Amino acid sequence: MGLYQRWRVVALGMAAGALSACYSYTAAPPSGARIGERVRVRVSGAEADRLEPLLGQNERTIEGELLEQADSSVALGVALLAASDASSLSSRPQQRVVIPLAALQEVELRRLDKVRTSLLVGAGVAAIAAIAASSGSSLLGGGGGGGSPNEQRVPRGLPVLSWRFLLP
Repeated sequence: MGLYQRWRVVALGMAAGALSACYSYTAAPPSGARIGERVRVRVSGAEADRLEPLLGQNERTIEGELLEQADSSVALGVALLAASDASSLSSRPQQRVVIPLAALQEVELRRLDKVRTSLLVGAGVAAIAAIAASSGSSLLGGGGGGGSPNEQRVPRGLPVLSWRFLLP
């Protein structure tokens, strides 16, 4: 693997790591969530049995986007199980699920965990610095080999951001 390919892989890994981030869930009252927020709810066993044919899962915790809050129920947009032809997470179909407040046992809000995300980004930067130092890169001030002064003055290009995305 050449130097340029190695930099591309590192940059792609960093972008994927930064975009994934680290999330945590914090408990909240059912009325504490806002429309459009990502939530995780825990429902009663009877409600989980009722929702099993709709969602294709028999779990008591359901993650989704809060679509609506009424006095007696909440509506969630829950991503259905991935179909074999779905190419990405954003193309997954969603099912609107109405859950009575009496069947809700717990509501948790999804929040960005700043400490874990900072540690992830810091580890990525340290990995890039370690790779650059081990490959003798001049980016960190290391001397480049020999050669005449004119050869050292010509900057080498680093095509890190030359990816192509094919859209269907």
